Amino acid sequence: MELKILVLIFPIIFMIHDFEEIIFFKKWILRNENELTRRFPKIANKFLPHFKNISTSSFALGVAEEFLIVSIISVFAIMNEDFKLWYGIFIGFFIHIIIHIIQWIIYRKYIPSIVTSFLVLPYCFYTLEKLNESKLLELSDKILWGVIGFVIVILNLLLVHKLIAKFEKMQQIKDQ
Repeated sequence: MELKILVLIFPIIFMIHDFEEIIFFKKWILRNENELTRRFPKIANKFLPHFKNISTSSFALGVAEEFLIVSIISVFAIMNEDFKLWYGIFIGFFIHIIIHIIQWIIYRKYIPSIVTSFLVLPYCFYTLEKLNESKLLELSDKILWGVIGFVIVILNLLLVHKLIAKFEKMQQIKDQ
């Protein structure tokens, strides 16, 4: 029962984290653009043009798509008592949180995701521990679905950013 609750609150945990990004991302990018370009020129030149053009509403639309997927997968896992895909997506999220912490360590300043990354980290560790204790998945399944989940998260992130860019262009055309 406890594991099912942890699975069902995953979409809430996901949104707690993403609210920080939605609220602070745009202003943070604009405020830190020069420093990012100076300190990380290759990365900044590749990503800043895209990120500077994303409005908060476009960013929130992308998060909504991800939230919908996380929610559907969580409900599916509970209803079918099949946690493989959910485990993979959870591992993808967990790695995403670790990446934010590494970004913060490298940047050595606030980034819009770090506060909630640390807030959701205990949930991630605890859920991982409970999953391991439950023995629902064999080690081979954990590895396989962890890789599959991480790949799905990356591919969806790329898709979401393409959709965000298209939505942003539509909004700009509409506003003209």
